[in-house]
Formats: sequence, C-alpha cells, structure tokens
Amino acid sequence: MLTLRDIMTKDVLTIAPDTNIREAAEIFSTERLGGAPVVRLGRIVGMLSASDLLDFIASLQAEPDDVSGGKEHGVLENHTVEEAMTRAPIRTLGPDVSAVEAARVMKEERLHRIPIVEDGRLAGIISTVDLVTAVADKRLMHHTFVFPKRGGMV
Repeated sequence: MLTLRDIMTKDVLTIAPDTNIREAAEIFSTERLGGAPVVRLGRIVGMLSASDLLDFIASLQAEPDDVSGGKEHGVLENHTVEEAMTRAPIRTLGPDVSAVEAARVMKEERLHRIPIVEDGRLAGIISTVDLVTAVADKRLMHHTFVFPKRGGMV
C-alpha cells in the first residue's frame, strides 16, 4: 500500500501569519505555488491559497497609496496573511494514510492540498501534483477485480 509518507512533499514552504499580502503573492508567484500552510511556532494555524489571496484583494476598498519618505506603500502591505487565510481547524492527514484514501478525501472535500501532520507537527504536504506524479510513475494504481456470477463461466 502506497502511503502519504512515500509520496508527500517533505520540504514544505510555509508562510507566517504576519507576512503581508504583497509578500505572500510574490512568494506564490516566484515559487509557482497554489497554496501553503500558515504556521506559527511550528503549528498550523491556517492555509493560504491563491484563491484566498484573490478573494481578499478583490474585497479591499480602493485606497490611494500612502506616500511616506519618498516611498509608496500600497494597500497590500497594510494587510497580513492572517486576514486572508482559511483558519484552523484545517483538514490534515497522517503520513501513514493511504494515497488512495487521500485522493478520496481531496475529491470529496474539493481540496488541492492537505498538510500531513505527525505528532502535532507539520511533516509534509500532499497535493494533487503529488498524486498525479504517483499515478504517472505507476506507483499508484487502483485495481478492480471482477468475479463471475455464481453459475457463470470461469
């Protein structure tokens, strides 16, 4: 059985809740991420997705840039990830959960990524890309066994 421990991303990029919205958007753009766990003192306090960022930015009132000391500060620097993130409790899974079960949870709950937690700490993250990679590498296959009906030919 293929477990999440076998396919999860272990080196997880996390974001602090006090990171400003502009920095978070730049991190997502630079690292080509669709989301990341928000962590404070080693504990997950939320998840931030690109959709969360876009929804938050779209909800902001249009404000003129503040000018101070010759530098322009946009409205995005005045808001933090904590304001935009999806808050705990966050859906997590353990590292020994099967990849098939994780795929089922992601499908049913419409999630693109799930943090993997072990002993209360972030151990990794599983994403749709990790699952697709496992399928493409033929590490994750779903077998359906068909047995003939009673009295049928074998």
